Amino acid sequence: MASIVEYNGRKQTANDYPDRIVSPPNPSGCCFANMKQVGGVEEDGNWLYIYKRCGICGYTVRHFLMMSPRAVRRMRDEIMKSMN
Repeated sequence: MASIVEYNGRKQTANDYPDRIVSPPNPSGCCFANMKQVGGVEEDGNWLYIYKRCGICGYTVRHFLMMSPRAVRRMRDEIMKSMN
């Protein structure tokens, strides 16, 4: 899966969503209480996800929400075919 997040401890953090986000390589103590969604829900392969970024230090993660409805339908269709 491709990601727009570049983890780099030497560069200044940057939020250039949807093109690029520069993030520290590790979370800090501030991250737990300060993570905010960046952009909307995106789909990659079988998964829906959002980017979450700490409003203080800039640490960013890809937060997976669930399988995409299309992937679930494909799996259901394959199961139904195998049962016939």
